[in-house]
Amino acid sequence: VDDQEAIELARLAVADGTSCVVVTPHVRLVDVDALDGLTARLQAVLRDAGIELELHTGGELAPGDVGSLDQSQLERLAHGPPGARWLLLEAPLFGGEGSLEAAAAELRGRGFGVLIGHPERSAAAAAPILRREVEQGAVLQLNASSLTGGHGAQARGKALSLARAGLPFVIASDAHSPARPPQLTAASSVLHAAGIEEGR
Repeated sequence: VDDQEAIELARLAVADGTSCVVVTPHVRLVDVDALDGLTARLQAVLRDAGIELELHTGGELAPGDVGSLDQSQLERLAHGPPGARWLLLEAPLFGGEGSLEAAAAELRGRGFGVLIGHPERSAAAAAPILRREVEQGAVLQLNASSLTGGHGAQARGKALSLARAGLPFVIASDAHSPARPPQLTAASSVLHAAGIEEGR
């Protein structure tokens, strides 16, 4: 994504009602120690373009990433107040990415809460596994684009099923570019039409 794409994506996010974004690149594709500087640079680009969107540094951890990061790097990616810090751990989309349960256990052991990203798109994130993780304090993060059908009928159906299951969840845009824009308002409408309350 270049600056112009980032500006367009930010404008779409603001138009969709967003005022604050946690930037979550795939951790394995970036230099974690450079993320604060990159986020600050992008914040300046948006400010110069007149876009009022607050950015915060974050990252999306694949299960296999967890063991390779030291505590200070995890802290740099984490959010929340002292004693209640959390990290975004993606449910694997492909085989060979490591065990979701083992990675979540390691993060908890290192003092972090776990937000499980796009479990509706992961064959590895079966309902019994997700229930066990929730029992240990995890929260699910469903993609807005799954609820609106952007990842197909199977992902949409699983997202709705998880939302109806009484498990704690939030909705994330998981927007990647103007071609895959934020859809939080549309996803909220899908949940409302299905009689599902958000953010339980």
